[in-house]
Amino acid sequence: MANVSGMELSVDIETWGSPPGDVDLLLDLIEALEALGMRGAVSGAGGLAGGPGATFGVEVPKGSSAMTEAVRLGVDAFERACAQVGITHGGIARVDVMTDPYLERHLNREPERYAGVTEVAALLGVSRQRVAELRNRRGFPAPVAEISAGPIWEVSSLNLFLESWERKPGRPRKAKTA
Repeated sequence: MANVSGMELSVDIETWGSPPGDVDLLLDLIEALEALGMRGAVSGAGGLAGGPGATFGVEVPKGSSAMTEAVRLGVDAFERACAQVGITHGGIARVDVMTDPYLERHLNREPERYAGVTEVAALLGVSRQRVAELRNRRGFPAPVAEISAGPIWEVSSLNLFLESWERKPGRPRKAKTA
């Protein structure tokens, strides 16, 4: 794909189904994609949709339809490569197209961290009891899960809350009872 005025994009495809019974087929898929002109191919299986998938580079002409063209070329190459090596799947579940700088950021980002009540209290500099009170506060992030040990939050959502939280010194006033 020697298009001097082209734009290089990365295509990430995931399919429905089950991983191929023979892991070597995923290695064959990489070779087949690269033989079709796709660059830097990697393959895998068992994502959210369960089936085989691949990420690879594709070169498309620059322009307003570059992303659409990358999807078309990428899916076509992926389907041809799967057929060539004998991989079957239950259909395309997801296709992502990214510029190379975005893919680089995506691959280098920190994995999400999670925190329970004790960790949230330490992060916010409050007691565990205060965390229970803050949960009722408007704008406090909802936990992503409730397990037997208690609620679990994504640390990134807590950091966003912490940035906008207008703390007031001293103890909070007790609610007046009528």
